Amino acid sequence: MRAFREWIEYWLVRGLLELRLPKKALYKLFERLADLLFFVDAKRRRLSEENLRLAGFDPAIAKSSYRQMARSVAEIVLMWQRRFDFSAIEGDVRFKSDKPKLFVTAHFGNWEALAHHMAQKGVKVAIVGREGNNKLIDRRIVRPFRQMYGNRLIYKEGALKHLIKALKQGENVGLLIDQKAGRAGVPTTFFDRPCKTVPSVALLAKRFDVEVVPLFLAREGEKFRIIQKEFACEGCDEVAFTQKLNDILEDVVRAYPDQWFWMHNRWKM
Repeated sequence: MRAFREWIEYWLVRGLLELRLPKKALYKLFERLADLLFFVDAKRRRLSEENLRLAGFDPAIAKSSYRQMARSVAEIVLMWQRRFDFSAIEGDVRFKSDKPKLFVTAHFGNWEALAHHMAQKGVKVAIVGREGNNKLIDRRIVRPFRQMYGNRLIYKEGALKHLIKALKQGENVGLLIDQKAGRAGVPTTFFDRPCKTVPSVALLAKRFDVEVVPLFLAREGEKFRIIQKEFACEGCDEVAFTQKLNDILEDVVRAYPDQWFWMHNRWKM
């Protein structure tokens, strides 16, 4: 029964990925689906609104946040079909050294387009991602998609040993640090609220000679803008190091509050 369900889910996702609508129509379709989800999924809607309120924002931003995520999904479809216009991405990334890069980003703007853009610029990255519940979708869609321009996908389960191996071999590594952490998380704050954050970046940066590069891709109308933040934390312990990364992400989200994933329960301890 599970195998049958996985096939049904696979063909539904594959069908959406093969929708060759004009770009404007594709965006409009996914925005309408986001509006529907916002209306029917009251639990997530209330969570988004409450998170925004406690972070000091207007809860009405929640609906726009859903639409921004919908636009990101539409762009994933366009990337899958190789119709996404990467020339719409503006801004340069500046490196201080030839050391392997430890890129830090979040579920903000269009993080998938950012990874593909960097790979096409010759900066390929070993990216950490969660293995999907549907193994068929993961094997036939997610993995090929994330590796289509030369990046390499590492599953989150047991990722640390693979990341260590990657850095030892001089590879660049990419991590998203904005989701709730379990027992391995360290105590931090995000928008002045207590939360736990994975200390993986701090642990790797202290063990290996790498350059930490906080990098984000913000949507600005029909264009995108690369946001690169300076980072230095000499002598910091892993908690202070991780907190500084949280502060950087908070600064970016404050500038574009509707482009972060507010429907996630980030502050669940």
